[in-house]
Amino acid sequence: MGLQYYVRETISCVVAYALCLFYSVRVLFGILVLFVTKPHKKPWAQKERSAPPACLQNHGCGEDKYQNANGIRIHYVESGDRSKPLMVFVHGFPEFWFSWRHQMKEFSKDYWVVAMDMRGYGDTEKPQYRYAYRIDNMTDDIRCLVRALGRQKFTLVAHDWGAVVGWHFITKHMDMIDQYIMMDAPSQKIARKLFSSSKTQFKMSWYIFFYQMPWLPELFLRLMDFHIFKVVFRDHGGPEVVEAYKYVFSKPNGLTYPVNYYRENFRFFANVLRPPKPKTFARGLYLIGEHDLYISKETGPLMQQEFQNLEYKVVPEADHFLQQHKPELVNRYMREFLAKS
Repeated sequence: MGLQYYVRETISCVVAYALCLFYSVRVLFGILVLFVTKPHKKPWAQKERSAPPACLQNHGCGEDKYQNANGIRIHYVESGDRSKPLMVFVHGFPEFWFSWRHQMKEFSKDYWVVAMDMRGYGDTEKPQYRYAYRIDNMTDDIRCLVRALGRQKFTLVAHDWGAVVGWHFITKHMDMIDQYIMMDAPSQKIARKLFSSSKTQFKMSWYIFFYQMPWLPELFLRLMDFHIFKVVFRDHGGPEVVEAYKYVFSKPNGLTYPVNYYRENFRFFANVLRPPKPKTFARGLYLIGEHDLYISKETGPLMQQEFQNLEYKVVPEADHFLQQHKPELVNRYMREFLAKS
């Protein structure tokens, strides 16, 4: 058994590193083509951003606050009545608390809403060492923040990497969950299963292999003054919203620590130790955008098999960043789910 495990691990590592190299060469080739076809451009040039755009200075989503929890200083924005149930929002990559602006304004009517910057993001502390970005640390950040806010139970709403951490959190701490809503990301267990069984998800996950490389992902994301944010968020609020993302991620090491989430938490195709399943399951909702380019709809039924009492919905016409792309529809689905409690 030990020999079989060692052989499987070795093969997995070889395949993973080969794919990292393959996708890195493809990206470098694309950068070379950019130089050749658009020589008048300055791909490395970046605009100086000394102050946040107006949408961050006067965001109208609540009050900016800080809390020491799990050994780091966590920034969050809160709104609503503190006597009401707590709802915590956890963002994904490449986002920060601001990605929940539409949901905060909607659900602060009925909840005490808290949208946090995850470690390494925004104004939350950014530990230097890569191992600080292992999934157990982000899971404990949520647990310790909720405890520091004086609550024992809460509603968890999470997207993308926030959802990856969120699935891990509810597996370990289901006793703290009233209900939960996850968006556009499966658990690590289901992700590994699809890597080895689904051609669709495997192709959609190319960037995960690319992000294993040192420094090259950060270089790619900074090209053309963070042009990637214009491509990703052009339909999510206009130029000022794009500028908000550019401002946050242009800070020193603003990209390295978020990319470290990928570098530190993916052991491709390998079986790793996971917390045991909880005996009882809180009610949950899993949403995925109809036009998500990164997460396959195959994840929905598989997550329902993994987690009891889980509803699954596809959000029509929405891309991967569905809570920003189709906020009215996402808010309606959330309200319909929460009203059943």
